[in-house]
Formats: sequence, C-alpha cells, structure tokens
Amino acid sequence: MIKTTLITILSIQILILSTLLFKKKENRLTNSLLGFVLLFFGLTTVNFSLFQGLLQKQLIKYIPYVRLELLYALGPVIYLYTLSVTNPKFKLRKIHYLIFLPALFELIYYRTSFYRDGANFLDFDSQNSLQLIFTIQQWIGVIYSTSFMCLSIYVLFKYKKWLYNSYSYTKNISLQWIYVPIISFVVFWFAWFIIRLTDILFFSGAYSNIYYYPMYIILSVIALWIGFKGYVNSANKAIGFNVILKPKEKTPKHIISEYEQVAKNLENKMGEQKYYLNQELSLKMLSEKTGIQKDLLSKVINQHFKVNFHEFINSYRVKEFIKRIEIDKNKEFTFLAHAYDSGFASKSSFNSVFKKHTKKTPKEYFSNLHLNK
Repeated sequence: MIKTTLITILSIQILILSTLLFKKKENRLTNSLLGFVLLFFGLTTVNFSLFQGLLQKQLIKYIPYVRLELLYALGPVIYLYTLSVTNPKFKLRKIHYLIFLPALFELIYYRTSFYRDGANFLDFDSQNSLQLIFTIQQWIGVIYSTSFMCLSIYVLFKYKKWLYNSYSYTKNISLQWIYVPIISFVVFWFAWFIIRLTDILFFSGAYSNIYYYPMYIILSVIALWIGFKGYVNSANKAIGFNVILKPKEKTPKHIISEYEQVAKNLENKMGEQKYYLNQELSLKMLSEKTGIQKDLLSKVINQHFKVNFHEFINSYRVKEFIKRIEIDKNKEFTFLAHAYDSGFASKSSFNSVFKKHTKKTPKEYFSNLHLNK
C-alpha cells in the first residue's frame, strides 16, 4: 500500500509538471512535446497505481473500466520530441498527427466491452478470442513504440554526427541536456521490455510482483526529474539540422577535380590566415571567411580529406600546438596555455584530440621527441 501511494504521489507530480511545460511560452513546441512525453509516461504510472489500488481494495471488477495507459503514444511522442530538439525549424505537419492514430484507436478500444471482456490482467486463456485480441494488440503496441524509439536514437546519432561535421568545438553547443530525456526513457523502455519478456518466456510471469513496483517507482522518479530539469532548462535550444536520408552516389571525375582545387585553396588559406585559432570556429564561419560555399566546403572536407569538420580543424590545432612547444624551448608557457593559444577551448578536449591524432599524451609525445634527438 505504501509503494502504491508513493507511485501515485509521484505520478500526480509528473502530471503537474507536464501541465507547467504546456504553459511555457519560450521554445513552446519543444516544451509542449516534452510535456506530452511526461503525460503519456505519467498516465502509465497512474494506470499502474490505479490497478494496484483497486486490486488491494478488492474492486477488481472495475479495473477494465479505468485503463489510462496509451502504449501506442509513447514511442511517437519521444520521436517528435527528438526531432524538435535537434532541429529548431521543426514544425508539426499532418503526417506527424497520423502516427498517433493507433493511440486514438487504442483509447477507443479501452472504452469498449471487447477490451473489458478480454483484458488478461490475471490469467490468460488461449481459448478466449477476446483475450487473444488484447494480447496481440499489446504486442503490436510494444513493437510500434519500440520502432519509434529506435528511430529517435538514430536521429540523435545523426545530430551528433552533424555537430562534429559543422563545429570545431562542440562542448558548449551540443547541449547534453537534450540527450537526457530521450536516452533515459528509451533505456528504461528497453530495460523494462527485456525484464518483462524474460519473465514471461522463462518463468511464465511468476516474478512480476518482484520487479513491477521497483520499475514503476524508477520510471516515476526519472519522469519527475526530467520534468523538473526540462522546466528549468526550457530556454535552452539545440543547434538543429534537417535529417535528410539520401543514398550515397558516386562522385563524377570532374567534381573530384573541382574538390581538389578547392582543397588546395582551402589548405593555403588555412596556413596563411590560421582560422583554426578561433575557438568558436564553425563550418558556416569558415565558409564566410574563405568564400567557399558551405555545402561545397563540407563535401571537400568529408570526401577529399576523408574527415569531418571537427577533425579537420583540430588537426591544424594539434600541429600548431606542436610548433609552439618546439619554439618555446625555455618553457615559458604551460602545455595548457599553448593549447588555448592553438585554438583549443578546454583541457579535456585538447587532451582527447591530441591523443587521438598522435596516439600519445602531450607529455609522452615530447618526452619521446627529446629522447630521439
């Protein structure tokens, strides 16, 4: 009874936070979508607490009448939230509303006698066609939401890749907060699915009472924390991109020749102007400074130099750092001071980038250099 009460209290707080997110004026669409994420997960926990409450009070006959969980809405709403936080130009279109049609049908189904007579909340009877329909409906819902959650992770992956291909320093612009709600709910979803499936397949659901309460309490705490953080961080916006899935095409020879000319021009300008010394350098900024069209610049870096923008710029910074250290024979400045002067914006990014390019730490690199002389 205490555990049910705890889940109920947390669930009510989740629903309150979702309402507050709906009312947020700044970054309205993203906040509203996060509000819906909390709402649908909150309904899941409320549904569980109602189920347990009615069960404990021996009001089992009323359980089928109060089902609130919308299994078909969980995946789609996380997917739309992911699109909104990775693309500031994202707008809801008619097709986006269509992916919630199964959830609408699910809601209608839960209000019918077909569901009430078929909900297998206690024992499953394979001879009961209505119970079979309910079970199939539940599994399709799991698959439906899981596919959208996988798609959400894919969009995040594309976003991270885009960041590294557009900015030389991503720590302050990737806004790690945007990953938290998505990863947290998706990880919980898959953890729940694996635990539940293992119990059903190998133990016929015998251990559900052991993990049900802890998992719903964890879900409630996660949702509550994300709701609070989301409300506080609602003004933050990610630097977005458009997810365009295009098949790879073979580059024609005359285009390759053009890339080589642009690459040579780019190398000359990088050497002369040292644009990489700017810690906030982005693909757009480099395009403006060099006069090379942004898309062309990106393709040249990717296809000619075989690296992304992040790696391309940082390779120049590593070389600049090595030059500065070799000139500073009297060690008037520290490694970190030279790193900042070379265009790096933090100690952690400098160390990781330097080791990636040289396979050694700065100290190891210069120790070996002096030994070989």
